[in-house]
Amino acid sequence: MKNKIKKITSHAYNRAILDIVIFILVLVIPWWLSTCIIIGLIAYFPLYLEALFFSFLFDTLYTSRYAFPYIFLTFSAVLIIIVSLIRTRIRT
Repeated sequence: MKNKIKKITSHAYNRAILDIVIFILVLVIPWWLSTCIIIGLIAYFPLYLEALFFSFLFDTLYTSRYAFPYIFLTFSAVLIIIVSLIRTRIRT
């Protein structure tokens, strides 16, 4: 029981540190590189909902106000749904 709790907290700490690093990367690196990183994380982690926050931040920073303002947020939400459906089909 103790090992299981230790494993869960370790995973939570790793994910929190990763979220802080991704937050900084979205602010610093070019948009195309942060897009690739976020898409990779969506594919790697099961139900990586943090990508929606980063996508909103990404859209706030990089899209113009004349275009549809939430392009990357919409794309990330659709990608998360598709990846989760594919994962459930593969597991069953």
